[in-house]
Amino acid sequence: MSIAVLKAGLQSTLQGAPFAGHRHLGLPAAGAADCLSLALANFLVGKSSSEIALEITLTDAIFEINAHCSIGVVGGAEYVRINDKDHPQHRTLRMDIGDKLHIGSSRPGCRTYLAISEEIGADCLLGGQSTYLAAGLGGFHGRALETGDVITFSHETQHIDLDRATPESLRPRYSNDHVLRITPGPEASGLHDGLLADLCLKPYTIGARANRMGIELEGEPLVGGESSNMPSAAVFPGTIQLPPSGHPYLLGPDAQTTGGYPRIAQVIRADRHLIGQLSSGSRIQLVRTTPERATEIYQEKLSLLSSWLGQIKLW
Repeated sequence: MSIAVLKAGLQSTLQGAPFAGHRHLGLPAAGAADCLSLALANFLVGKSSSEIALEITLTDAIFEINAHCSIGVVGGAEYVRINDKDHPQHRTLRMDIGDKLHIGSSRPGCRTYLAISEEIGADCLLGGQSTYLAAGLGGFHGRALETGDVITFSHETQHIDLDRATPESLRPRYSNDHVLRITPGPEASGLHDGLLADLCLKPYTIGARANRMGIELEGEPLVGGESSNMPSAAVFPGTIQLPPSGHPYLLGPDAQTTGGYPRIAQVIRADRHLIGQLSSGSRIQLVRTTPERATEIYQEKLSLLSSWLGQIKLW
């Protein structure tokens, strides 16, 4: 009862819920970069929204499934093939022992999630199983998967015969153009009056410096970056910092717990899962909103999703 990795791809890891309650120890959140796609994939196989699945980044990956099980695939993958036959995303798919599963490259988008009905064996740390690559913790021995790896299942899972398809209205639309809503950060007003207006003025391009820790936004440098060092303060996924270069830096799920650059904005919680689909060359437009409206948007989104997924949180 296992999954053999025939082609690992650029960066495939085991990801689920973020680590919670350990930031005072310097442990970042980690977890799935796109928690909504993870939740949708897990629901197709009868799992809760934050259970461990495979997160496949950018390039294609191939697996051999050595179990009778169900899978769900959600994300930017160009195609899903079982034994060289195309199958749709957002559907419960049946797998037999020895079946070959080919997950295509993400075009557009950046990540695809493969959920499996069996319980995936993953290292447990501080109550979590997600992979934190920078410290080599959790997941599959704390690292990205490599060709030749074998992922075992914890125990034989009771089979649930499901046949689910995500409603069209709830299927994310992946694109090279994104809109992220933001609220002002703690230091936004301390640099210059028009800083947030400038931040939201024109689209930014995702640069080559883009990974799970953070993403550099390329565009017209913002005024104020040249004198922007400050004592370290708490940062979170979705925080936008302003380094001396003037190019904003958007923090991702593996971001550090503190930083010494001004926190000029914060991506709202309802939009934070979109960060996981940003890839080099894509564009984002930042749009300012208020903390009060951000809370309303989050509650509205949860209400919409709960009609299909049941109780869910986005991180």
